[in-house]
Amino acid sequence: MTRTLALLTARQLLGRRRGLLLVLLALIPLLVALIYRLGSDHVDPTPLEFAPDLLSALVLAAVLPLTALIFGTGALGAEIEDGTAVYLLTKPISRRRILLVKIAVASLATIAVVLPATVLTSVTILAGDSHAITAAFALAVVVGAVVYCSVFVTLSVRTSRALLIGLAYVFVWEATVTSFFEGTRWVSVREYMLGLADLVSTAPRFALDAELGGVAALVAAIVLTTLAVLTGIRLLERFEIGQRL
Repeated sequence: MTRTLALLTARQLLGRRRGLLLVLLALIPLLVALIYRLGSDHVDPTPLEFAPDLLSALVLAAVLPLTALIFGTGALGAEIEDGTAVYLLTKPISRRRILLVKIAVASLATIAVVLPATVLTSVTILAGDSHAITAAFALAVVVGAVVYCSVFVTLSVRTSRALLIGLAYVFVWEATVTSFFEGTRWVSVREYMLGLADLVSTAPRFALDAELGGVAALVAAIVLTTLAVLTGIRLLERFEIGQRL
């Protein structure tokens, strides 16, 4: 039953139109990397400066959270929204397992779309894995996908406005608020990803501009993911069709 649920969810999330649009979105950083490689003197900025800036500004701040938001809110929220979740929730499978499968499939779908483009973008700019930047951002994407999807799947159980709230979190909270108030960075998935990338990379600290240490970022990511999963399980176990805001 778990395998069937996972396959159905993957088929639902990776529909032809949605999957194609998200793949095209993920290829934007690669296009910019190709322009830099073919049309720049590679002096100002240098590849070591340009790669982290591009990956941080486009992949971690836009492509990854948007992809996770669409997959995360669609994995379960779409079924609740159209009423078909009633058939799923009455099946002989625990609601805990349903939530975990939905988070896992949304996370894997996000990784499948974003990770290859991230690696290709980094390698294109650096012509290799200079200072382990490629590996660092690959790890950041994997961890970020899991954290984001855990939060967004849970959010979609709680409210029908999950997509709007998710957009506000990504483009208002993470992009604006955390840049002004230092304490808010502890509730920013993007800061966790930068901290983890900095932990793996041997590049100078200025290249990644991480505000959280690697260990602190890892602990914060684990805590937020755990809280999101436990909250989601509790919400789904008490869920009744039609009760969302």
